[in-house]
Amino acid sequence: MASIGSLDSWRWKENQLNYRLLGKTGLRTSIVALGTVSLGVDYGIEAPGEFGRPTEAEAIRLLQQAAGAGINLFDTAPAYGKSEQLLGVALGSHHECYLATKVSVPIGSNGNPMHGPGLRQAVLYSIESSLRALQRDVLDIVQIHNATLDIIAQGEMVQVLLDAQQQGKVHFLGASVYTEAEALAVIEADYFDVLQVAYNVLDQRMALRVFSAAEQAGVGIMVRSAFLKGVLTAKARWLPPDLTELRQAAERSKDVLGGSWRSLPEMALRFCLSSPRVATVLVGARTIQELNQALAAAESGTLPEEVLARTSSLALTDEHLLNPSYWPVV
Repeated sequence: MASIGSLDSWRWKENQLNYRLLGKTGLRTSIVALGTVSLGVDYGIEAPGEFGRPTEAEAIRLLQQAAGAGINLFDTAPAYGKSEQLLGVALGSHHECYLATKVSVPIGSNGNPMHGPGLRQAVLYSIESSLRALQRDVLDIVQIHNATLDIIAQGEMVQVLLDAQQQGKVHFLGASVYTEAEALAVIEADYFDVLQVAYNVLDQRMALRVFSAAEQAGVGIMVRSAFLKGVLTAKARWLPPDLTELRQAAERSKDVLGGSWRSLPEMALRFCLSSPRVATVLVGARTIQELNQALAAAESGTLPEEVLARTSSLALTDEHLLNPSYWPVV
């Protein structure tokens, strides 16, 4: 593939992907976006031969190939190792691509969230650091990383972000959350343009109330965890004994969605894309092969109605299975 290192060599292949509006932002984003946590840190299930991040050169090639294929949204965070720097090198000068980063909730020396001048300083420092790393003058989207009910209700961190937006350092504000209550609080706060939530064939909780509320409020939905950190892939076979129930759920999903480990990731991604209220689905590809598989799945379209009807039987509700932060080390 030709390099896209200069604007003259840019080849926008919009015909390869569908695009949806990201809520009230007005941005048309590719239905598949690239999540970059696995480019900056070792992430996922430690399956033999399928673990570990790529080299910096491989990561840059992957990012550029994704953009060349029509992916125009890339999600990152300071907590994702070098992923911001990699994105800056690969795509910082390409404003056809939207770069979404995050700001973590600042924690003080007492172990509690910061307030006052210390919080403002920490948030603004994070924004300035992301601007430098991503090689941008303005950040397209900044999300509160793991926003809690207290952080949303207290509003101090939001105000710092609104000030940064007014100063022209940020275009749109968002939040990534874990629970339905947090997601609804983000929507009801009326400050946010984008909401990032976990959603997959095993974790369908957000579809009950959150998606419709977001649509009514004009808040764009970014879905993460389409493969539940690798559970909805062949890597599920290497889950530890403490997660036997989750492995069994993955096996049921395999059987319901086509019958093979090889086809499960494609069907899992197409499940997420089958909700018209989802603007874009983050895929954490580590290799060109994984990227191409995701693109092929997107090209296959949404799931047939008869298959989609069977997916309700796969939904789990146990937070300790659905939230990887509760898992033993995998």
